[in-house]
Amino acid sequence: MQTSVIILYVITAIVSVVFALFLFKLAKMSSHAPVKEDRAPTSGKYTQADSTTDSSFNNLILKEVGKFVDPRHSSEITTRLSHVVNEEVTKKVEGKTLEIVKKFDKVIEEKTKEQEIAWEKYEKVIHEKKRTEAVIRSIAEGLVVVDDQGKVIMMNPAAEKLLGANRQEKVGRSLLDGIKEEQMVSLVHEKRGKKDREIELVSQQDETKKVLRASSAVIEDEYGQTVGMVSVLSDITKQKNLDAMKTGFVANVTHELRTPLVAIDKSLQMVLKGEAGQVSATQQQFLVIAERNLKRLSLLIDDLLDFSKLESGKVQLKREAASIGVLIQNAMEELQSWADTKSLHLEREIQENLPQVEIDTGRINQVLGNLIGNAIKFTPKEGWITVNAKLNAQNQIEVSIEDTGVGILPEDLTKVFDKFYQAGERVSTDIGGTGLGLSIAKEIVELHGGRIWAESQKGQGTKFTFTLPVK
Repeated sequence: MQTSVIILYVITAIVSVVFALFLFKLAKMSSHAPVKEDRAPTSGKYTQADSTTDSSFNNLILKEVGKFVDPRHSSEITTRLSHVVNEEVTKKVEGKTLEIVKKFDKVIEEKTKEQEIAWEKYEKVIHEKKRTEAVIRSIAEGLVVVDDQGKVIMMNPAAEKLLGANRQEKVGRSLLDGIKEEQMVSLVHEKRGKKDREIELVSQQDETKKVLRASSAVIEDEYGQTVGMVSVLSDITKQKNLDAMKTGFVANVTHELRTPLVAIDKSLQMVLKGEAGQVSATQQQFLVIAERNLKRLSLLIDDLLDFSKLESGKVQLKREAASIGVLIQNAMEELQSWADTKSLHLEREIQENLPQVEIDTGRINQVLGNLIGNAIKFTPKEGWITVNAKLNAQNQIEVSIEDTGVGILPEDLTKVFDKFYQAGERVSTDIGGTGLGLSIAKEIVELHGGRIWAESQKGQGTKFTFTLPVK
């Protein structure tokens, strides 16, 4: 019994020693095991360092085994144990090496795919950039892009020609370098969003004047911060010269026509009153027709002269504090008799406690007269016309004139404020006018810093609205 216990103890000790030496051998070989790039199998040959390690390992096993086994058999046991340990360690090291190589190959493959995708995206971006640059170069209008400091980021050839600048010299520098015009300065410093303005530039070569229309818009980042501005420049010099010639011609003609018209009107009034002799009923009928058309012609001439002054910027507003409610009431009272001839219902809805506005009362009364008169013209008998005034969310007085008339065709809505355009010609053949009333109203409202627009559907009436800023 005692002998069996000793044998069991010896075997257990040997196994423990072998296991410990196995771990030691594994650690040694792992630290010396190279990662083979070609993944070739091990050749079984050892380096001098491997031979020295094996010799030390064997001696260590021999020493430990000799403590429990007959020295005559310890050498053989040591050799066999060493062989088993070497085989197991080699398998473990080769397995780990292969696993590392596979993982490394997978990482390389993934990185290669990522690089290929990134390169494709880069090439696509470059292609889009070249195409965009080609489009910008071919645009007939000048295109200028500046950053939030006013430094030029991009400028196309058309802009170079219009501004008399060199793109290579301007990019990275302020657009204002070498430019003294105040309009250009205000354009660069504009931060309020979309803005159209006219800019006068004087050529440094021949001192000729050039007029440009600049349509600008700010560029914002994803946080809503302004990071730059893009401006489209158009040469409107010829157009401005033609407009000036036309305005001058219209002003001269209308002025020359007023004198004979006054004389004709005086003469008609004398004849109608019988101061030139007895007038028969038939003669009076024809004289009334002549008088009515003379008034229409006088109105046209007045509108032409008025519009030419507004368009040329020769009108100076005589601003004074006024109540829009009072102006609306006066305008409606003046036109009430005309509305009564068609049995129209005139109503007004004025918000209480509206603030006063600094306006030219004569000009705003002209706007109200044109818009309400327009509603009376195009509203059938027994229709309704409502005039509304309120303070909107932008702290502006907002006035609207809404009727139940024939309405305006959708294609006419964008043209109703054009000169001499009469939308009524398409929906009613018996309604006439100068075609300048809405154009004059638009000029007056914009001169006050306001805005005017129309809303309508054919057969469902029309609503004209304009705003006036509260100072």
